[in-house]
Amino acid sequence: MNSRKTLREFILCALLMAIGVVLHFITPAFMLNMRPDFMLSMLFISLMLVDDLKINYVTAIIAGILTALTGSMPGGQIANPIDKLVTSTIIILMLRLLRNRVNEGIIAGIVGIIGTIISGSVFLGVVSIIAGLPGPFYLLMLTVVLPTSIVNTVVTVIGYYIIKKVSKSTLVVNK
Repeated sequence: MNSRKTLREFILCALLMAIGVVLHFITPAFMLNMRPDFMLSMLFISLMLVDDLKINYVTAIIAGILTALTGSMPGGQIANPIDKLVTSTIIILMLRLLRNRVNEGIIAGIVGIIGTIISGSVFLGVVSIIAGLPGPFYLLMLTVVLPTSIVNTVVTVIGYYIIKKVSKSTLVVNK
């Protein structure tokens, strides 16, 4: 693999993770001390723009660690890295199935909504085992995960096109 291209992809992913951690940090917690995870949108954009398995998993691990460091949910320090790895694995598989078959805007929307629901489900499942949930699972899914999935879908689709355009002109990512 071209080492320059790899470095550029790592830099793009690092920038997206930096944006994600700032968004995650400044988003206030609500509804039973939970906050939407906008780091996911940046992770999804990274997975869509960079088609390198090693970089994708390094990015997922970094996203999980950064989200754990800025999270407020008891048990979230363990749940965040797990949910990012599980979610990334599923999204990577989805992308491999959908690429070159479906419009990239539709892919971004599918990734945004399904990825957020998977991530939220895994996160809540792990937290329920480790520390217990502050409310019923279904209530947290309805009041936090589903609204976040709608917002993340919009952020993922719009962010994908913006970052793709900027990265093409400055970083020349593999698209």
